[in-house]
Formats: sequence, structure tokens, C-alpha cells
Amino acid sequence: MTRAAPQVPDPAADPAAPATPRGRRHARRAFMARIALGLVVLAVMVAAVARAHSALHAFASAFGSFRVGRLPWLSLAVGAEVASFACYALVQRRLLRAGGLVLTRRTMFGLAVAATGITNLVPGGTAPASGWLVGQYRRRDVPVPLALWVVLAGGFAAAVSILLLLLVGAGVAGLLSPWETVGCGALGALVAAAVVISTHHVAAIDAWLDARRHRGLGALRRAVHSVAAVTRFRLSVPTGATVLALSVANWGLDVWCLVASFAVLGRPVPWHAVLFAYAVAQVAGSLAPVPGGIGFVEGGMVGAFALVGTPAGDALAATVVYRAITCWAVAAVGSLALMVLSRRPARGAVVVNAEGQAPGSAPAPAPPCPDEARHGATVTTAVRTRGRGEGRA
Repeated sequence: MTRAAPQVPDPAADPAAPATPRGRRHARRAFMARIALGLVVLAVMVAAVARAHSALHAFASAFGSFRVGRLPWLSLAVGAEVASFACYALVQRRLLRAGGLVLTRRTMFGLAVAATGITNLVPGGTAPASGWLVGQYRRRDVPVPLALWVVLAGGFAAAVSILLLLLVGAGVAGLLSPWETVGCGALGALVAAAVVISTHHVAAIDAWLDARRHRGLGALRRAVHSVAAVTRFRLSVPTGATVLALSVANWGLDVWCLVASFAVLGRPVPWHAVLFAYAVAQVAGSLAPVPGGIGFVEGGMVGAFALVGTPAGDALAATVVYRAITCWAVAAVGSLALMVLSRRPARGAVVVNAEGQAPGSAPAPAPPCPDEARHGATVTTAVRTRGRGEGRA
């Protein structure tokens, strides 16, 4: 029986014992980077502790000023949130109607609330809520391409709306000059128009690839064909303007909920900062893969308020009230809506004519879609714009 030769340690493979000059330099840089990161974290912790006492005192003072006579403001905040969900449901319904199908307003409102509840309960941002929403449309005889298009188009409208509010809020807060605001708005409009126009040419690219039967293009041809099946739906200019207006109203009513949160506590509303702080919080929450953007929304909102001079205690207290309504309460109501929708039999969508007139009384099966038969396993793509289900969450 032969014995294996003893293994000689490889200095290059052992980062703990770098024998070469290059390895020693790399280890020294890594050590200095860890030291620098530790110092930054320590500085942030010291600053937080130093300001914690004053911030907590202001926070307690803000909540201590609450009076029962300000409860109507709380009702107004809740009402604004309910109206915001109604606008979100109307966005989805308008898009669905543009595809030739329609669901009742009650069903659309329930789907909107339940999808947002999923966003506030499940990690992963809006992806799980978007996938669930597509599945619910499929239960109601909506073809996969149309279901995907409704979710994606609604998310696109939501993204455009929140970026518009962010731009306007930065201008009102004095962070951008009027010319800078107009210039950024024009650039954003061009980018949004380019995205819409590009989707109108996917069908031409699909036809061009379909005419070429090269084996190497098979995967690309199938992918483009699936995208073409989703982007074949169109919105007229008036309908597109209506969808965008409803999406802006969805966010605007949510902003009013934040404004009412200041009034509930009897604190002065920072009108110059509220729009900017709200938009920053929503962008931060949409980028965080945590339920409802927890931590990111609150931190982004308080930080944005502090950036433009709002007292930290007032901002923190109003943010807590706002999130109690729009995140925690919505998560509870959304869970109930989810249970109701999962147990109630799904009624099929109703076909409407090309002009989008009122549907007939008898449900009809979904229009034939050969693309769905070929690509029934189309992968759901989620759009991240707010810490809520699809464009609303």
C-alpha cells in the first residue's frame, strides 16, 4: 500500500499566509478596507447615539400633542388611502378593457388590495404580488399575454408617475432650479416615449426573425415571439392619458395620507418637502427586497425630510402614523381579501367591443390567442415601483 506524498501548502491559495509580495499587498489592502469600513460604521453609530436623545424627545413631544379632536384627520387619511386603491384598481381595469376584456370594479378593487397585502407580507419586493396577480387574471379567463401586459403596463405607468412626483418634489423643495426641473422632465418624457415606441416595433422584429429559419436563432426567435405576444396590445392616446392620470392620482392620494398624518399629530405640514420625501421613500422601498420595503421606506422618508430641514421628531412621528395606515393596516386588510378571493369562485372576464363600451350580461370565454398556446409558460416579469403590489405596492 503506497502512501500519498505529503501536500505542500500553496501560499497563493491560503489567504491567511501570503508568501509573495503581491499577496502581502492584497492582504494589507483588505485589512485597511475592513478598518475603514469599521470606522465608518462606528462613526454612524456614534452620530445616531448622539442624536438619539433629542430625536426621541421630539418624537415623544409630537405624539404627546395628539388630541381626540384631530381624529377626523385620521379618518381623512384612511379615506385617502381607500381612494388611492380605487385609482389603482381603475388603472388595471382600463388596461384590461383595452385588451378586450373587463372585470367588475369590486373584483378589481379586491385584487388591488390583496396584491398590496402580499407585497407587505412576502419578501422579494413586488415580484410575488405581480405573479399572483397574473395568476388571478388567468383564473378569470384572461389570456397569459394580456395578463402580463396589464401588470407590466400598470407598473410602467406607476414608475413614470413616481419619477414625475420625485422631480416635481425636488423642484418644490429647492433642490433643483426651474430650468433643471424642466430639462429633467423633458428628458424623462423622451425616455418614456422611446420605451413605448420600441414596444411597437417588437412585432416587426418578430416577423423578421420568423422569416429566417437559422438554427442558431431558435432561442432568440422564441423569446422575441413571447415578448411580441405581450406587447401587441395598444392604448389610444386618450386612454393612455387617462391611465397615467389615474396612476398619478393613486400616488397623490397616498401623499395626502402622509399630509394628514402630520395633521393628526398637530404638527405643521412641511409643504415644501412632503412630495420629495414621499417620492424618495417610495423609490427606496421599491429597491428593497423586504416585505413592504420595511426600514427602507421609513429611513428614506425621515432622511429626505431631514435633508430639507424638517424636524426629525415631527418627520419620524408622522412617518409612523403613515406607515401604520399604508403598510400594517393594509397588510391586515390585504390578508383578509386574499383569503376571500382564494375561497370565492372566480367569475370569468366579460368580452367588450373595440370601443370599450359596456359589456354584455353573459360571460364569454377569452378571445383565442395562438401565442398563449405556444408559450403558455411565459415567465412573469415583475416591475418594482413602490413598496406595493405591482405598480401600487
